[in-house]
Amino acid sequence: MMSVIKKVIDTYQNEGMRAVARKISDKIRGRSGVVNNVNSINSKIDLSKSPQMPQIEDIVSQSVYKKPEKIAKTKLKITFITPPVGPGGGGHSTIARFANFLQNNGHQVSFAIYNTNTISQTAKEAQDVFKKSYGLSTVVKLASELTNEDVVFATSWETAYGVLNLKTKAHKFYFVQDFEPMFFGVGSRYMLAEATYKFGFYGITAGKWLTKKVAQYGMLADYFDFGVDLDIYKPKPSQVIKKQKKIIFYARAHTERRGFELGVLALQIFKEKYPEYEIAFFGQDTSGYEIPFEYTNLGILTKNELSKLYQESVACLVLSLTNVSLLPLELLASGCVPVMNGGENNTLVLGDINGIEYTTAYPTSLAEKLCSVVERDDIDAHSAAISESVEGKSWQKSYEKVEKIILQEVTLNG
Repeated sequence: MMSVIKKVIDTYQNEGMRAVARKISDKIRGRSGVVNNVNSINSKIDLSKSPQMPQIEDIVSQSVYKKPEKIAKTKLKITFITPPVGPGGGGHSTIARFANFLQNNGHQVSFAIYNTNTISQTAKEAQDVFKKSYGLSTVVKLASELTNEDVVFATSWETAYGVLNLKTKAHKFYFVQDFEPMFFGVGSRYMLAEATYKFGFYGITAGKWLTKKVAQYGMLADYFDFGVDLDIYKPKPSQVIKKQKKIIFYARAHTERRGFELGVLALQIFKEKYPEYEIAFFGQDTSGYEIPFEYTNLGILTKNELSKLYQESVACLVLSLTNVSLLPLELLASGCVPVMNGGENNTLVLGDINGIEYTTAYPTSLAEKLCSVVERDDIDAHSAAISESVEGKSWQKSYEKVEKIILQEVTLNG
């Protein structure tokens, strides 16, 4: 994060923009706890309590996974092992949608919580979140309670360590939604996360880019394509399409890979040129951040609220610096132009879809692309046209493909 801000500060010659960048940097550093005063710590640091780590015993006492023989079943007992779950998480939302399909298709699906090194959650607490936030009614256990599954899924790098050491005859899979080593600087966590792709689990990845990434570690994997809930994300009827002068930003300051600082600086440049445009942030409550222009803080929204927001907005700045997010297809379906950073991590997954505006992940480039979108003389007609580019991209084919992958790897008649 700080290296990005330094690059921006060093590059911008305009003193006003340099001051903006420093202000954002200082504010974020102060609130995120990136900078610590070591002298103020009165006790020794307990390395066994280091955050964002698997349980230490799972790191130091690793097992070796040997793939079991295939079994003569068609309906399986499948358990997804996840970290403690919270409301509104994109990763858990995707897992829940596949779990729902598998459950409705006759498989016995459950969840298990792997309590990480510093975060714990009871099975009952997790079950309540799954039901309230994800509409998923299923059995939830603790990972330590698992005994007789046919299939277990690791769903993050931390849980991969728990799954590796799980005493079970189950087939072990890895549901990979992002290249998680890149969540960290090159250091201990990077190396530990990277090592999980060598555990021997069969991978099911969110899009082609991740299949290509994990193959570099010798990991066998297949992928599912992204879909969109077309019953929720759809344009206004053509006869009433009328865009507001509004630009929205998927603002996830606590998620490094969403390029928060890059986005804020790009929008500062855009706002100076088009002050009449409202700018709205969503995805996180950003009231604790000093933003150098007037904006609307929408926080976390429901799917129906998001659909309405997308319908009325001309464009959305949505940055994905690792694996692509689910937003671009949802935006297109709603008739909102996604302005994104280019790169294989995005283009390889989304393919050649009309309506996505790619550019360099740099403030001036992103701002220029936003300007070009609002300068069109056919904004409303273009909105209607891009919504048609995702027709037929429902999740159904992806659900069926994932089930097929599991059956082929686990069952004799798969």
